Amino acid sequence: MRDVTRFNPVCLIGNWAEDRELQRTILKDLLSRKGTGTLKLDAFRQRMASALAEVNLTRVADDPYVHFGDVVQLVHVDTGCVLAGDPADADTRPGEQACAATAAPDVRAPCCRNSLIILPYVPPKTATALEPSYSDNTVHYGQKVRLALHPGAWGDAADAGGGPRPMCLFSKPVSTTHASRYARQQLVGFTARVDSFDCAWVVVTPDPNLRAASEGVEVAIGAPVLLVHCATQKPLCLEAARYPNDYGIELEVSARSATVNGLKLSLEQLSQGVQKGFLPKGEQTDNFWTFVGGTKVEELPPARSSADEAAAFMDGLVTELGARQGALSLLERKLVTLENNHQLMPAEDFKLVLRQVGSQLPEDGIVALITRYAPGGKAGASIDAGLFRNDLRAAATAAGLR
Repeated sequence: MRDVTRFNPVCLIGNWAEDRELQRTILKDLLSRKGTGTLKLDAFRQRMASALAEVNLTRVADDPYVHFGDVVQLVHVDTGCVLAGDPADADTRPGEQACAATAAPDVRAPCCRNSLIILPYVPPKTATALEPSYSDNTVHYGQKVRLALHPGAWGDAADAGGGPRPMCLFSKPVSTTHASRYARQQLVGFTARVDSFDCAWVVVTPDPNLRAASEGVEVAIGAPVLLVHCATQKPLCLEAARYPNDYGIELEVSARSATVNGLKLSLEQLSQGVQKGFLPKGEQTDNFWTFVGGTKVEELPPARSSADEAAAFMDGLVTELGARQGALSLLERKLVTLENNHQLMPAEDFKLVLRQVGSQLPEDGIVALITRYAPGGKAGASIDAGLFRNDLRAAATAAGLR
């Protein structure tokens, strides 16, 4: 046993060459991602920098009222919590296109994720006589409004329409598929479906006895208000449930009436002949909010949506394919073949299909179409092939090609 070689700690046993090469490959990949800025930590820092970028609260007129186009904050009266959104906390279910809405308890300065742009609600049909029309841009009690999250939260530029991919505050009634995460009350969040009636809210006074008299009066900055959801008639409510996210421990918001179970003191009303069943019961302070505005008078740039930008390219595509016999029907058949059960298809396949049918559309036109028909505003991943086919048929019919 004198000349027998013995093993010591420096000996390499097993697939040591493969392990060493794997470590080198991992290190090279790490250095490459660090150099190009594609690390998950870099993406997280960029997302936080966009969401927490400071914003100047502005107003379109030098008066004490709330206007359409103002950049404001919605603050809870009792606790001082500010309504905020988190675009990264998105609903992963297909077709939802929504993200979470919370109440930030410790806000030192306005930033993109806790600033809102007030937008008017435009009904899809002609307004009835029951909905009064206002000629000015001031928000009135009883008027339907939409609250859009500042587009800087996901890196877009702000304009009077809430950015090229606006996300508005919405609510849906409690069901087996929609409910708040912790309190299990009516769901409140931000959605990209800004034309839905789920995004319509109305501003009313906290005192139920004055709501009829205040109809049509201008809403003042700093006045306590109730933000009532039009579809369900439930006011925005601050819950006591904690909501942990990337920004810390925040509070959950829902849509419900916070009232006491006791009876309302009604001796004075009964003496005037008013029955108990007709006495309205006021909400508690959990439903009290107020608009906080800035001192800077400035108007946002006019709205420019991706639909307007893509409309010209859609017309050019229809004109180009209409000159070739069978090109439009071939494009529709290819879209139906390649889309999945949710009528979605990858953006790269969409580019390839356009080239296969003979389209010479420029690259910026294809990018505009992908941005316009991207589900949830996530351009570059996939497109809504069903929506694109419907618009393609409508454009072809308008051009007299169907």
